[in-house]
Amino acid sequence: MTMMSTISKWRQRAPFLCLPLLAMPAMAEPASEPLPLELTPYQAEYVVYRNGRSHGKAERELKQVDGVYTLRYRSEISWMVFRDRREEQTRFHIQGSQVQPLEYRMNRSGTGPSRNYVLTLDPQKEELREGAKGELKSHSWDDSWLDQLSYHQQLAIDLAAGKRAFSYEVLNRRGDPKTYDFRVVTKELLPLPYGNVMAYRIERVEEDSDRQIYAWVAPDLDYLLVRIWHGENNVEQVDVQLHKVHWQQPDATTAAARLR
Repeated sequence: MTMMSTISKWRQRAPFLCLPLLAMPAMAEPASEPLPLELTPYQAEYVVYRNGRSHGKAERELKQVDGVYTLRYRSEISWMVFRDRREEQTRFHIQGSQVQPLEYRMNRSGTGPSRNYVLTLDPQKEELREGAKGELKSHSWDDSWLDQLSYHQQLAIDLAAGKRAFSYEVLNRRGDPKTYDFRVVTKELLPLPYGNVMAYRIERVEEDSDRQIYAWVAPDLDYLLVRIWHGENNVEQVDVQLHKVHWQQPDATTAAARLR
């Protein structure tokens, strides 16, 4: 494979560094208690690896103001002549145990063309708008819609509630819905730069695809995403691992106990 061909594939796969969470097959576990409405804010740092070498870093941050949460993702990757810098953000609130996205933004720069995307969702008016000009999409409104980041939080909530297989209607960056299916593969002890943690390994289920995507979510860390691995034909393309996490009050131990 030529260097430019490989770099082109990295550019195509960079969106997976948004650290997509995934889902699971039925595994017998005790039913969990209802999840409280409040989530624990945090700041987490990750290292981006390829073939065992660090090629960048990523951050995730969850904040809450007046009942509205903001989940933000940032990454900066450098590999040979390839550069990728991006920031994604979703604003959402929670109705019962359902995440309701309100706004999604993504900005990307580096090798290749820069990209900027905006989605605005108004549940009361049942309107979905796309782009900086807020063009109204023609899709019939669906209360279960999630965006490219908010479905990560929905999966964490559902996993904490005892679910092991998931299907979500996820809007792409142009505001078009697609079904995402996930399942839990196993629960295992995972060595990370952060340290050893027990985590669920989750895979995205795609028919007739040569891509493999695995994510690990740690129940003892408030169901935080701690690792994501992406491959093609089972050859590693990128491996993102948790390095540090800082929790706001209450601490992670209390929060994890609250989720179970």
